[in-house]
Amino acid sequence: MPTLAELKNKAAKVKDASISSLSNTKDRLSSQPSKNINWNAEIKSKPPPPPKPAFKPPPPPSRTSSVTSNVSSNVSSTSSKPPVPPVPLRKAFGSATPSLARSVSSVSQASSVSPSPPPRPPPRSINSHAAPSASPSPPPSVSSGLPPGPPPPIRRETRPDQPHPQPPSAPQPPPSRNLAPPPPIRRVQQDEADIDRIDWANLSPEDKQEFFSWLDEFFGRYLGVPVPPRSATDTVKTVRGPPGGQAPTPKLPMAPRPPAPPRSTFSGFPASTGPLTSYPPPSEHDSHAEDLAHYFLPSTHWSEAWYASENGFLAPPLRGNGKLTWTGSASWDGRTKTIFAGVLFSDLSMCWYTVSFPQHASPTHDPNDPHTVSRSARFLPRPAPWPRAPLVDAHETYGETIAGFAESFEGTGQPCARGECWDLANEALKSLAQYDWVPQPVPSISRTHGHLLYEGRAEHKGATQAGRWRGGDDRVRRGDIVEWRTARVGAGPRAWALLGDPEHTAVIVGEMVPRVAVEDGMSVPPRDLGTLEVIEQSLGKPPKRATYDLSQMEEGEIWIYRPVGMEAYVGSLLVAQCPDNVRALSL
Repeated sequence: MPTLAELKNKAAKVKDASISSLSNTKDRLSSQPSKNINWNAEIKSKPPPPPKPAFKPPPPPSRTSSVTSNVSSNVSSTSSKPPVPPVPLRKAFGSATPSLARSVSSVSQASSVSPSPPPRPPPRSINSHAAPSASPSPPPSVSSGLPPGPPPPIRRETRPDQPHPQPPSAPQPPPSRNLAPPPPIRRVQQDEADIDRIDWANLSPEDKQEFFSWLDEFFGRYLGVPVPPRSATDTVKTVRGPPGGQAPTPKLPMAPRPPAPPRSTFSGFPASTGPLTSYPPPSEHDSHAEDLAHYFLPSTHWSEAWYASENGFLAPPLRGNGKLTWTGSASWDGRTKTIFAGVLFSDLSMCWYTVSFPQHASPTHDPNDPHTVSRSARFLPRPAPWPRAPLVDAHETYGETIAGFAESFEGTGQPCARGECWDLANEALKSLAQYDWVPQPVPSISRTHGHLLYEGRAEHKGATQAGRWRGGDDRVRRGDIVEWRTARVGAGPRAWALLGDPEHTAVIVGEMVPRVAVEDGMSVPPRDLGTLEVIEQSLGKPPKRATYDLSQMEEGEIWIYRPVGMEAYVGSLLVAQCPDNVRALSL
């Protein structure tokens, strides 16, 4: 029986264990008091995107033998990542010396590691029946054994009057395959070569007659056909010339001249029938901007005070003209109001005009009064074609980005903007505005999308074609834009594509080199261009890839444009007032 002290000790231990378990559980399951929680804490915004990394030129190649391993590792790491749409390059006008030094060092490194030379080919044997051996003796040289000089002597034993050699009764056995060297080559001595040498360049008529008689005798016996004797008049005919020594010109037989093939009535660039194509629309003067400048001359009569209306920025000659883009502004000082406007036309000529008049003048005041109304205009003519260097530079700036923009819609089933064909090119040019280091390109104005590279047309099912190349570049490149008007292009046997109802626009995504060498102003029909690869869309048809062989163009017109910088090509950005640094013209 346990004593009272033992029972008391056990009870104390059970009590201590219960209290310790409850304390541990409380500590483990305790939470933060609600009074310590900040219920008004604000949600922090996401951190800003990392800044654009500065461009660093690649390090020069190492001059060690590990070039191959480094290149292979770079290629493998690059190929594992998906392709990223290209971004236009930031133009840096630095020295080309470092890149040149790198290219020279890489070339010297490649040249220093030269592969081992190929094994030497086995010697060629003269005796075709000799068996191959491990170390055959070298045959004597044929070219070094024959002495230079006249041909070998004539062998007369082949004449028909000599007895024919009897054929052998049995074929001779092939030579034995021993390792002996081939027999020496017979060398013709100079005294043997001088025997019976014939000077073929100075044969007399008698020698010629004798030679031909030998031939007649030989072929007569060989063919068994008798040949009559030949006289000297049969082979040699003496022509006696005039006293001056010139032989008379022989009379040629006259034949009727074959009829010339019919010429096409439409071939090449027409010189006197006006423009080659129907776009841009013709102008009265050299450009549409100059036409508008004539309207603002003091001698031009205005029938109304159009500038005093609420929206009096657009002059009457511009109203209803959808082949332009414009901007305007106005200013006044309490007495005089002045309107300013700038207009860019589809031929890429630009005009600025200004009209000042009394601010509170009645709508019926005289617009031709020079004391109250002042008007002026300045303009830039249509730009001239560019040489090759700036056109290639423009492609490197805009081309890949525009082509990548169009290709990003391929296969998605989603149209670009409204789904119109024109929207694909227009939105691609507008997308360049997100890159602040890229100069503003020429916008899409009606059917103009930059520098005109080519214009052409076809008629009569392709029988008559004409075209003209513009600019110094020698090819069509990715990112160029093509325009069609009521065009029909063959697409196989009894199939064709109708492009344009009446117009159609597409972005070119493949390089096209013309079949002929081209230069600015050269007449090039569409059949000499090649095949265009484009991304196109239309209402109800999402963007897709297509190819068109221009040699199968049967009807319609075509224009190809190169996106270029607005200020670099036109001469100024489109603003309401003519900038002071622009050398605009005035009448």
